Amino acid sequence: MDGAYVAIKGFKYQFDRSILEVFNNPSITVRIEQLQDYEFDNYFVQVKYHDTDYTAPQQKQKIKKPLLQLLDQHKADKSKKFILFIYLKGVAHNKKIFSVSDLDSILGNKKDNYTASEKTSFVENFTLIHAHDFVTQYNEVIEKIKTLYSKSIAEAELYYSIISSHLLDIVTKNEPSKKNLRTCSKEQLDKLISEGKKIVFKSAFNDVLTAEKRVKLLHNQFFKSQLNKEPNERFFVVEVNNLTNISVIKELVLTLKNKWSKNKTKTIPESDRFVPYILLHGIEPKKLIELKTDLQKDGYNICDGYDFFNAPFNLASLKVRPTFENKLFFKFINETSELDQIINQLDKTGEVYQFYLETPLSISFTQKHLKFQVQKVNEIKNII
Repeated sequence: MDGAYVAIKGFKYQFDRSILEVFNNPSITVRIEQLQDYEFDNYFVQVKYHDTDYTAPQQKQKIKKPLLQLLDQHKADKSKKFILFIYLKGVAHNKKIFSVSDLDSILGNKKDNYTASEKTSFVENFTLIHAHDFVTQYNEVIEKIKTLYSKSIAEAELYYSIISSHLLDIVTKNEPSKKNLRTCSKEQLDKLISEGKKIVFKSAFNDVLTAEKRVKLLHNQFFKSQLNKEPNERFFVVEVNNLTNISVIKELVLTLKNKWSKNKTKTIPESDRFVPYILLHGIEPKKLIELKTDLQKDGYNICDGYDFFNAPFNLASLKVRPTFENKLFFKFINETSELDQIINQLDKTGEVYQFYLETPLSISFTQKHLKFQVQKVNEIKNII
């Protein structure tokens, strides 16, 4: 079996266990990836997942390694309590309180490294839980989200990805020197789901969703409801690569124009007019020129903040308001530095929607900022 796949599955299994702990302890903060996989109150928890057929002696070795780590921690601070959640293929779900002899049996040749009082103290503060398999635990998380937030199963699967992405960001964005910031509470998740202002959706956390189902869910949850759109400044940041066909990009631009611009008729009040800003992150300069040329040939006005050949970037030119006369339906942002300039000088409510293939851009923006990982650029037109 591929090692990377095993590692990712183990990581996701640990996150699922952490999510359950947050839900099961709604009044406290759970600490993630600090001294142990996660901690709450005075409990320190390790989570291990082994989906391989092991012999009984091999299973004992899989328990022994984390057990030694926990024992050493308890030896240093006897006030701590410890839990080892471990899934071993073929072992039924159960909870076991150790005796000293049980502990010695697992420790084997390491048992004499600890005094009798240290081992006695440890077993009084240690619980071994043979955990459920990956799918059973995942289904438990989905059921929790469904019940707690009154979601359908499909919506719960979507929010599972968002919550998992949130936990991943908590860990990866706080380096070891700031690991004390790696915390999560139910209150935090409640806010994440209810406000929907800083959503990150990583498709890697939604193996159970087909591409078609995932696209439909994202559309219904984040875009379909915006039928009477406010005239906000909306920025669509789309990651493309050299494999992305120019026709796919053009189709996406025209979809954004059709769904996210309001400048077609003379009767629209000036204050109600809006068009989307589009940044095609990663596009080759030659391909961007080809795209703009194509659109211009089709009769569209190209606005990108450059007034003439070799002119410097003109923010005022890019910020020009759409009117019936200027026939603006979209604006291009060529560089991330230009995006930073305009979002830092907004005079209206702004919204940023990022669609990325691998890694989202780091954009400092305090207003609505949603990030969606997609497998193909072609998916985006159906999401929006």
